[in-house]
Amino acid sequence: MSIHLFHKPLALLADDELMERVSSMDDDGAYGELYRRHARRLMGFFFRQTGKDEALAADLVQDAFLRLWTARRKFVGSGFRTWLFTVSYNLLKNHFRHDEQRKLYEQNAAGQQDIVADARIIEQIDSRAFDLALQSELAALPPQGRLLFSLRFEEELSVPQIAEVMAIPEGTVKSRLHTLTQTLKKKLNPA
Repeated sequence: MSIHLFHKPLALLADDELMERVSSMDDDGAYGELYRRHARRLMGFFFRQTGKDEALAADLVQDAFLRLWTARRKFVGSGFRTWLFTVSYNLLKNHFRHDEQRKLYEQNAAGQQDIVADARIIEQIDSRAFDLALQSELAALPPQGRLLFSLRFEEELSVPQIAEVMAIPEGTVKSRLHTLTQTLKKKLNPA
């Protein structure tokens, strides 16, 4: 670790430098600075992915930062933001897997049929109506599709970063993004 990290104020250090301090020295101040910088954005990410469930999103933010602290020694020194979203993505995957199992159990126990939501097509699109239609279409996507959309278009991660977060090849990310955008384009811009 370079000596200059000890003399700079935490607010002036890059994320990777802060995480280096957290991983090598268990620096609570650096950890707090990372939380201050990223918790709100992560809250928005989880909020959108969980269907605007604020309490669940807040729990997932806490879980993400707890896992970040627990795994601090595994940080390799670059790409903190990608690493944080990888942790967050895995938390969401686990949540959706658990949620799907719970729903399946409840449906079978109650003898209910799966409910399929029909997407509405909006004919007159203005800016607000388009946003509502897009949110509706995103909600109808499977969790993987929503995550892919969010990582690329809301969190603005690059294709290589998404590939690393989702642990899939870049070509697969590109293919899925193409399919996703074409599907949304058809549903939102009927001929």
